[in-house]
Amino acid sequence: MNLPNPELHTYFDEEQGERLYYSCEQMAFDIDGDVLVVVPPLFLSDGLSIPRWARSLFSKNPSWIGAGIAHDYCYRILPHKMTRKQADKLFLKLMKGYGVGWSRRLIYRAVRLGAKKNWRARFPQFATTNHHD
Repeated sequence: MNLPNPELHTYFDEEQGERLYYSCEQMAFDIDGDVLVVVPPLFLSDGLSIPRWARSLFSKNPSWIGAGIAHDYCYRILPHKMTRKQADKLFLKLMKGYGVGWSRRLIYRAVRLGAKKNWRARFPQFATTNHHD
């Protein structure tokens, strides 16, 4: 499994009321030659898509954010016409690859329960030059 680890930038989105993450370079996730997800530069993500009610239980560890960026991209762009369940399973696999321990199963369950409303509901957003930290 090839997992990118680029320098990430953040900014606080006043409208959404949350911190968003992005990379200035492309992020290619090659999952055992089976699935290739390529996230373009400047794609905005909330990182790990942990529902608000579960955020007090799980931190958004910066070393895990790549899994969340790929997951958000799959939810918004639907590469390879992925189903929501396939995107969530990919998220679980990526969290394991990034070293998320036992809590990845709980995070996965929280996303399965709480993220349905985000499936195809939000348009992709990209950072602009005024988003640099």
